[in-house]
Amino acid sequence: MGHTMRGIATALGGLLVLSGLLSCQHAKKPQPTPEETQGLQIGTDAYVAYQHADCETVYQLTQPDALDAMQSTELRYSLRLVRGFCQELDGDQPAARISYRRVVNEGSSSFAAADARERLRILDLLSDDADYARRVEEAGQGTREPVDAREPSTRSPALYPPLVRASAVEGFAVIEFGVSRQGKTIDPLVVDSEPPFLFDGTVVRAVRGWQYKAKRKADRDQRHVIRIVFRTAADPVMVDEVEGAYAPPVRSVRSVPSAPSVPSAPSVPSAPSAPRAP
Repeated sequence: MGHTMRGIATALGGLLVLSGLLSCQHAKKPQPTPEETQGLQIGTDAYVAYQHADCETVYQLTQPDALDAMQSTELRYSLRLVRGFCQELDGDQPAARISYRRVVNEGSSSFAAADARERLRILDLLSDDADYARRVEEAGQGTREPVDAREPSTRSPALYPPLVRASAVEGFAVIEFGVSRQGKTIDPLVVDSEPPFLFDGTVVRAVRGWQYKAKRKADRDQRHVIRIVFRTAADPVMVDEVEGAYAPPVRSVRSVPSAPSVPSAPSVPSAPSAPRAP
């Protein structure tokens, strides 16, 4: 709880500015009201629950009526977004689409809306493009040949989702992409992330803006893999994956959207390797 409250204190000012609760003129050291502090506590509780695969708690904290009663802020949009994540992981794509569309309609310029648009894009691809799931699975299995490294000229870091950081939730996303001869990134695919979906949108948006140095004889079919690690104590860190370093199993949710990979209630791990060795 102490770690979470420190995360709240660190990120509260940024969240209030993002949410529009404070004007630019009054953005200096904003003082939250008790209602705002309580709302943010609900938000951090929901995201910590999601980190622990506890979608039942997420649903309890993001009841539609309660969200509708909240002010139209980044906090409200982020809570509706994480509800959509749980719905998608539980295999209820129609409900997830409704949640994502509401985020976009209610806060079109918010950080959460950008993430919601990305999830809607992925759901459309999984529904309309039979080859998409195969490509993601192939990428996640690490079956591609190693590639010649391309020298980056511009690689702006991904932004930490505001309520995720406020909740002291950490994780990573692994993204695969091609690079054109002109140095533009091509077809970025998130092949793994933890917790699921939390960092996918911000990583994809960052990679789309990256630029590499032009290479006349570059093979546009070659793919690059980058792991972006999110830690609350620092800015997101990019790690170029070396040959053979990344070949994890692909989450079923990325290739078979109807198969949930996060339980709706906490579960006790049964794998014998789960306990730490003394």
